[in-house]
Amino acid sequence: MPPLDLARIKKKAISESVADQLRLAILRGEVAVGERLPPERELAPRFGTNRNTLREAIRSLEAQGLVVARQGDGVRVADYRKSGELSLLPDILRVSEGDERKRMVSDVLHMRRTMAVSVVQIAAGRARAEDIERLEGLLERQRRNEGDLLPTLLTDLKIYEALVDATDSTMSSLLFVTLDRITRACIELVPALLYVHPDYLEAMEEVIAGLRDGDADGAARALSALLQKTDGELLSRLEAFPSV
Repeated sequence: MPPLDLARIKKKAISESVADQLRLAILRGEVAVGERLPPERELAPRFGTNRNTLREAIRSLEAQGLVVARQGDGVRVADYRKSGELSLLPDILRVSEGDERKRMVSDVLHMRRTMAVSVVQIAAGRARAEDIERLEGLLERQRRNEGDLLPTLLTDLKIYEALVDATDSTMSSLLFVTLDRITRACIELVPALLYVHPDYLEAMEEVIAGLRDGDADGAARALSALLQKTDGELLSRLEAFPSV
């Protein structure tokens, strides 16, 4: 293993910190869409850093669709609702409050539910015997968890990974990884989203039975019903969660 470049790691950490502060300021509306950021010679000292590190932070914001840098025009704030990417969702949730936060979480949950049901429908037509065996083994592990929250949630993630693998679909895999990363980030910000519905085991048994029988509609109905009940509980829990 080559020696660690500690100076580079430190620089990266600083640029990420600067990017995070600028990102939150933009998402909070402290800098208006179309407004030009102060020039580097003014902005860098505010963050106690140099212009090279500031440029690295700006590049990360540009990659997320938050700013546009043009030669001769400086760096202007973009309308992230039109140019932003999904990775912004956790930070948008971080700065939102009240009804706006609830609506954001509702949208994330709806995306998760829609994709999960779609994955099950595809898997029902493509799952092999070894896929079913893997899922049944994971479900048995889930039973042994006996509702213990952390092992149950970790096993649930493995079950969804197995469902995605059963689709034999690169697109499903890529979408799952992206949505899973967003969901995890949202849960870190809102711990109230850590929850397993009492009907979980029974519903997942129906889902796996549907895959075993090639019953796409039955498997999709079972999972959709479970997620709708789960999401309803999560949204009710969110009511009492304060803004970050």
